[in-house]
Amino acid sequence: MKKRIGLVGLGDIAQKVYLPLLAADQQVELVGVTSRTAATVDRIADQYRINGRFHSLDELLDVKPDAVFVHTPTETHYDVVMACLKKGIAVFVDKPLSYDLHESEEMAQFAQEQGILLAVGFNRRFAPMYIKARSWLEEAGGFELCEVHKHRVKLQSHSAKHTLYDDLIHMLDLLLWLGGDQHEVGHYLERVDETGKLLVGAGSLLFTREHAPKQSDEHAAIQTDSSKGRIGQFSMVRRAGADLEKLELHGAYRSAEVLNMESAVLSERFIDPQIAGFGSWDTILQRRGFTGVVQHFLSCLDQPEACTIRADQVLPVHQLVERLACTSHEVPK
Repeated sequence: MKKRIGLVGLGDIAQKVYLPLLAADQQVELVGVTSRTAATVDRIADQYRINGRFHSLDELLDVKPDAVFVHTPTETHYDVVMACLKKGIAVFVDKPLSYDLHESEEMAQFAQEQGILLAVGFNRRFAPMYIKARSWLEEAGGFELCEVHKHRVKLQSHSAKHTLYDDLIHMLDLLLWLGGDQHEVGHYLERVDETGKLLVGAGSLLFTREHAPKQSDEHAAIQTDSSKGRIGQFSMVRRAGADLEKLELHGAYRSAEVLNMESAVLSERFIDPQIAGFGSWDTILQRRGFTGVVQHFLSCLDQPEACTIRADQVLPVHQLVERLACTSHEVPK
């Protein structure tokens, strides 16, 4: 039986990513869309031949969809998500859950208590090159050092804290997905402009050993702190010369380097590197993990406990962002 899906918010991310994916899925029936602009609702409904053209969230919820995809501004997430959950309807919402940690925790707790699936769209966990890099290191015993970088050629129009929540959170979630939720913040430094916008943010995490893949006695013997294991480093520059996203993993005599989610170089001592990439038919949505994250959510509607991006599962990265925002040390200009 097809899953009956509704969408709230019809901006760029909905139009470029989620509507095309859902409309093409033979297991999905788009039962309705709603947005603040009636003309947008009509245009999208015409384009995708959707009968349900609603001008309020309540109208959409009245048709009782199996799940709602929420693509409204982050400031509205709490009200929209809670309205859906209180009707017993599963939700897929863009990251972050909220700019307010208490709201994020309340949404996650309510969904968990009610047994309703609330998933957050951390697509990079499903990006094929990241999955390949993770597997390459884990099959040898796991990484010792992980570096994630995301640089951009322009500032965001919001505060530094909002930029951490909107953008750097992708890299932080990638670190936790690779290294585990049990961690300590090693350090965090940032530089902002005169209006409080983020210029540079960089820091490190220390992952506890008990949550790391088992390593050989040789590797364990060289640990200088028996309570710590792997190291994660992250950085973001908002005035870079080019947009860049890069992952590096090193350890157990293996390395992996992923550039812009498009290609990977997998290396091992004494062996020629392997080069991994995509075919010409692989879409950008597949490469960026959007196809995978949508398929994962839909497959978990009947078994929420299997969802790896449930709100309660991704609360740690929201808590990490909040901690960084509250304890940052500004780099002297």
